[in-house]
Amino acid sequence: MKALVGQVQVELTLFLRDKTVVFFSLFFPLVTVAFFSYLNREGQVGEVSYPSFLMAGGIGMVVASAAFENLSTALARQRDDGILKRLGGTPLRAWTLVGAKVLTAAAVTLAQTILMVVANVFLFEAEITGSIFWGLAVLTVGILTFATMGIALAGLSHNADVASAAGMAISLPMQFLCDTLFPIEEMPPLLRHIAHALPLTYFVDALRGAMLTGGGPGAYARDWVILLGCLAIAFIIAVKTFRWE
Repeated sequence: MKALVGQVQVELTLFLRDKTVVFFSLFFPLVTVAFFSYLNREGQVGEVSYPSFLMAGGIGMVVASAAFENLSTALARQRDDGILKRLGGTPLRAWTLVGAKVLTAAAVTLAQTILMVVANVFLFEAEITGSIFWGLAVLTVGILTFATMGIALAGLSHNADVASAAGMAISLPMQFLCDTLFPIEEMPPLLRHIAHALPLTYFVDALRGAMLTGGGPGAYARDWVILLGCLAIAFIIAVKTFRWE
């Protein structure tokens, strides 16, 4: 456990050292969500305001981006640069390194979530009328699921360039199609079918349900089953494909 905590501190230090990465990771998603909230501040989606609807979608966008655009690329690049090989020659175990990267991604995502929720609540009068407990539970499962998928993608990728291109190809459609910025019901049939094939849709649906209605696994069983299934499959792939060099 001491090694894990120490590695998390190292990962966070490396993250905070690059101010450009910090800005685009923490504030660019916030600006994007604030922009759409402002444009549709008087809008309604069903019985809720658009800013309230957008909160879960914005969180889903940062979770997908952190996993596929940041985590997978960074891990593959460290492998390309020989950093993982050098770490592999130390007492550091693979699970400690991977766990530290997942916890670091979770910390960054939590910071993004807090900023996003605070901005929407205070600037655009968004409301959280559901369960904070189930919201945090869904967020935890979502972070674990997508972070593990990002690690699996890094393992499957030949190098960092492939991981970066693949991560963008996976992440961008998710960020715009998966009930994030606009309701799936308002999309053309083809886009609806694509959205239902992407796992972020089910994370956003479960998170929005928890935040707005307080629904847990019983009310959103399909979403939870799909998320946990994706986590299990991604974990197996990540374990099988992880390599130090």
